[in-house]
Amino acid sequence: MEFEELAEQYKPLIFQVIKSLRLYGDRETFFQIGLIGLWEASTRFNPGKGVEFSTFAFSTIRGKLLDHLKKEARYQEHCQPSGEQIFMNFADRSEAYQVDLIDMYGEKLTKNQVKWVQGRIIEDKSYKEIAIEHGVTVESVKSWGKQAVKKLREIIIVE
Repeated sequence: MEFEELAEQYKPLIFQVIKSLRLYGDRETFFQIGLIGLWEASTRFNPGKGVEFSTFAFSTIRGKLLDHLKKEARYQEHCQPSGEQIFMNFADRSEAYQVDLIDMYGEKLTKNQVKWVQGRIIEDKSYKEIAIEHGVTVESVKSWGKQAVKKLREIIIVE
């Protein structure tokens, strides 16, 4: 049997596996990964082991999709910049741009959050330096930063 025929025959199975794993994002990518799993199952299947092909195909497709999800999670964990890094890259322009940045987004932040943006992002100070400068704890400064990043993400995504 040609793989195209096999793919057409097992297309519902691939979508069943995608649905069972509750994968709703990029269905086309998940389907392609399922097809790769089906192809691998077709090349590795051994009828002498007493297992039906559909059972073997199901577990191979499911395994391929789960491997993909694990790789995506690892990539997100290790390769995606944190909120602070994203904003630092965004703010790492000319000084005039940095002042505009504070003017543009600062009005939606609290005074403490603006202090964090000014100190941490624009002046590249450590949390400890900002805390000493404003007479607060390092944990307070970290809290300002977390809240500022949350607000800035919402602001930047909306605009």
